[in-house]
Amino acid sequence: MLNKLPAFMSLLILLSSALSADFTDSHMVLHPRLPGSDPFILEISGIWPTDCHPGEQKPVVKSYDGSRLVIDFEIVVVHITCNTKDTAYRVLVDMSEAVRTTKPSGDGLEVNVSFQGADFEQTFELVCPADNDCSAFAGKQQLPERGLYITPGRASEGLLVARQNNTTAIFPLVYDEAGRSEWLFSIAHAVEDSIFASMSRWSGGDCFDCEPTDSQAEMTVIGYLSVLVERPGMLLVKVNDRPFAPYQKLVYGYSNFQLEQAGNPPLVGLEGRWGLSENRGTSPPLGDLSEFFPGAFDIKLDVLVPADDGTSAIGQVSYLVTTITGEAFGQLVCKGQTSLDESRNVCEFIDPSDADVEEPLFLFTQDGPASLSIEFGRSLIAVGIAPGGKAVRLD
Repeated sequence: MLNKLPAFMSLLILLSSALSADFTDSHMVLHPRLPGSDPFILEISGIWPTDCHPGEQKPVVKSYDGSRLVIDFEIVVVHITCNTKDTAYRVLVDMSEAVRTTKPSGDGLEVNVSFQGADFEQTFELVCPADNDCSAFAGKQQLPERGLYITPGRASEGLLVARQNNTTAIFPLVYDEAGRSEWLFSIAHAVEDSIFASMSRWSGGDCFDCEPTDSQAEMTVIGYLSVLVERPGMLLVKVNDRPFAPYQKLVYGYSNFQLEQAGNPPLVGLEGRWGLSENRGTSPPLGDLSEFFPGAFDIKLDVLVPADDGTSAIGQVSYLVTTITGEAFGQLVCKGQTSLDESRNVCEFIDPSDADVEEPLFLFTQDGPASLSIEFGRSLIAVGIAPGGKAVRLD
């Protein structure tokens, strides 16, 4: 009889012996941080302890009345998975449709997340309280780079992104039922790191390079885009009720920063000559990037460290950062995953003149096949914004 138990009974028996859900090391953030009455994305992330899960799940807005939001999870694919170690996780909940339907009824929002019998609650300010300085609560301004973007598994589709200041136009390349390609159109203002726009299709106008006529083009709204700008060259894009999908900028002439596929994500390969293309310096005492890096510098492979799981995979890559004449002035250490976001490779720049300090001097983050973001990595108590900027490939 036991081998004839229905699948859901077997699932319940296993889950009853599994550890219960634990939100101890979890937190929630809104994108943008103070959305007011506009759409927003809720990010839930943290470290999940060793546990068993019933399968692939997606977040579901169970209820929302403008002042209180309840989120549950729905099983999409049943396959029981048990973690063998603490696992980083990240969930994005798109609230654009809910907010378009029901506007916030006050200046605050209570959020309750429920999973495997555990609840996680947090209250957010949607607008800056009167007489408060909310500059410290504002999210980071993160604008997308202009260009073509592609996503894994959809080689014939993509996005064309154009931008002027905060105004961003996104043109998805899609196909109709007959397989004919067509470009859609959407335009919106980016707020911090978020873009919400309707997708439109134009029809009925004159053909390209034809004699002009009195024909009037018609615009039809066919859906909505929600975009979280992960990095200037990496977008997380949600179309209508689909899951978020990563779109990375395509740069002709360069392959991805991929040193080894075995990692998740793949370890980065950064060897080559780079140059500072954007220098977001600030007033003293922080200075700017040119105080730490020359206008052009080389990144050279130094050491490959095997993974600690007994396999032949590479667990860490170390590089030497040198001047173009070969003088070393730092070390770059890259691991497969150094943050809660598994899609990111963050490399730590170590200043050899200050080896006693544990925190890295800078963080290098890949934006695309030919560009890097550079941000100050140490905690500072100072006036102004820590130095940062971009480097692009010169070779």
